[in-house]
Amino acid sequence: MKRLVSLSLLGLLVLAFAVPATPQGPGLFVRSDCTTITTPVTGQTWCFDATAQLPKVWNGSAFVQAPATSTLIIRSYLAGLTLSTAGSSTTMTIAAGTAADSTNVDMLTLASSLAKTTAAWAVGTATGGLDTGTIANSTWYHFHLIKRTDTAVVDVLVSLSATAPTMPTNYTERRRIGSGRTDGSGNWTAFNQNGGEFLWSTAILDVDATNPGAAAVTRTLTVPTGVIVNVLINVVQVNTAGAVSPGFYGSALVQSDQAASITAAPLVQVGETFGTGSNKDAGGYLIVQTNTSAQIRTRLAASDGSVILRIATLGWIDPRGREN
Repeated sequence: MKRLVSLSLLGLLVLAFAVPATPQGPGLFVRSDCTTITTPVTGQTWCFDATAQLPKVWNGSAFVQAPATSTLIIRSYLAGLTLSTAGSSTTMTIAAGTAADSTNVDMLTLASSLAKTTAAWAVGTATGGLDTGTIANSTWYHFHLIKRTDTAVVDVLVSLSATAPTMPTNYTERRRIGSGRTDGSGNWTAFNQNGGEFLWSTAILDVDATNPGAAAVTRTLTVPTGVIVNVLINVVQVNTAGAVSPGFYGSALVQSDQAASITAAPLVQVGETFGTGSNKDAGGYLIVQTNTSAQIRTRLAASDGSVILRIATLGWIDPRGREN
């Protein structure tokens, strides 16, 4: 949102007291001496000078009187802009919403929902969204909110790149707002989004391995590539003979590779909890951080020909830059 804030005394005070009272960094503060605010950020640290009775903003070297109207930049802000598709369709609908651009210099507001197809990008709703080339099958794409600052027009762009889409002429600001995957026919695969949580309409069985071994294995799951997300998975280990105790451990590849164990760290996340006779099976729900290739690491404490490992991907959690 390019939020024009009327910096009246009352308006600024309301905003100031709505922000946690931290003594430093970006935010809105009321001070008798604005210079007591430490590590101010240019254009993002605001102060109501209670002595001079004036609204001020940090310009990089000093707090100066703010103009009558100004753009309030809320770092990494994102609200609304929910993605939705019926699945088996070339159309993705983006709900109205607001986000700070990727460099936190402007607020981008989509005033009403926008429908974009997999055709070449054109401004407006019910038009194409693809930045370059033609849509590919079974491929991840990223959705970017974009803006041209000369006209303040805000639109949506679809790109293979999470960080460097090919921007249309005169569009200079962007923010990635989510991702979608095409199916084998180049249509969007159905999912449901709630904030930063994305759930597949139909879960996907990504791993079905007999005697997977006890050594570390890198698994590629059906979640966005090009960004780090937290994958949501169901895990089942089937042990038809019960001769070994597998014990499942899933970890992020940024973590050290540690053996699964029932006695030593990091232990296991799924043990043997159900089954009859010699069958000793187990299941569990896990959240694991991926790398930018949609991968995690899995290990078992033990394995033999009677052990089967299955992993179903339910969805993912994507902060979409809100933590930056």
